[in-house]
Amino acid sequence: MKYNRKGLAIVDVAVSSVGSVHQNLAITTYDFVDGAAAVVALVLSMAVVLLLTPSLIRKMTAGGMVGTDVNKADKPKVAELGGIAALFAFSVSISLVVGIQKLVGNIAEPPFLAAISVFLMAAMIGLIDDISDLKRWFKAVVLGIAALPLMLVHLGPEVISFPFSIAISFAASGYLLYWLVLVPIGVSGIANAMNMSAGYNGLESGQIAIVSAVLLVIGFLRGSSEFALMVFASLVGCSIGLFYFNRYPAKIFIGDIGTLGLGAAIGAGVILGHLEFFGLLAIGPAFYEGMATAYYGLRGENGHRRKACHSPTILSDGRLQPAAGAARYTLANLLLSKRPMTERGLVRSLLCIYGACGGVAILLSLV
Repeated sequence: MKYNRKGLAIVDVAVSSVGSVHQNLAITTYDFVDGAAAVVALVLSMAVVLLLTPSLIRKMTAGGMVGTDVNKADKPKVAELGGIAALFAFSVSISLVVGIQKLVGNIAEPPFLAAISVFLMAAMIGLIDDISDLKRWFKAVVLGIAALPLMLVHLGPEVISFPFSIAISFAASGYLLYWLVLVPIGVSGIANAMNMSAGYNGLESGQIAIVSAVLLVIGFLRGSSEFALMVFASLVGCSIGLFYFNRYPAKIFIGDIGTLGLGAAIGAGVILGHLEFFGLLAIGPAFYEGMATAYYGLRGENGHRRKACHSPTILSDGRLQPAAGAARYTLANLLLSKRPMTERGLVRSLLCIYGACGGVAILLSLV
């Protein structure tokens, strides 16, 4: 067993005997006080979303870009594509903070440009899905392409850390497995996880806020790079701003442009901060949706599943129940099958589950 300078046990995964040449990028530390840049990015991104979204709601409504809120008896129309505000806020907040630091000091910008590019590419895929409804398998494949900017900056080391000082190092040409296979799968997986778990007022923006905040805390505790912390901080700001308008009763839906873009950016932060294991723990509840999608997809029932999930039984007091035969289609339906709840109560329960998984991830990051 080998150990690195931090005392981590290293398990080498040698894919072939061919040697690898690792690209190292020297990152100059910030002139800002430690953590100040992340705080500024968080506040700035939240402010931009709060300022832009009211106008976006008016524009989407006037242009007929609205969706039906299927979880309410009167089926109100709600403005769509709220993720546009987050897309702009994330790009502006990081660009402005890094730009100022570059003017007053010296900072390597490639990691930030990579994170912005990942967000942009995934958001564009989400926009196409919003207006044309892409097939799930195709969406999962093309989202892997959004990871390309991370491969361009190629920030090592290619090590996945676990609790109890265990890590797996992708030695020799194993780094090709890491960057060409695991990174695209990770970015696509997290983006799709955030998308599949959505569907209720405040859930998508709330879960992204919790996951991003958890990873920001873990990154700080484990000494992750400053650029990863800034990515997570900006995502926290974006999602909190969106939650204000997306919470019950929703004034705007964030759409796939938001869930896929923000989810892919979380994946970028996870890769840049080398928090892969903890990222998986933080999105734990979404694994139910992933397994259900795979299971019912193999049975050719995903079309019926989607229709059933968009047609819940709404009781006279406003509480929700899953449609007949849909009790196990999603985690939300599973909870509702045990006890009917209002939409607000259901979202609170789901966000508490995300919070619990995040708490476990934080605790394990300390051991």
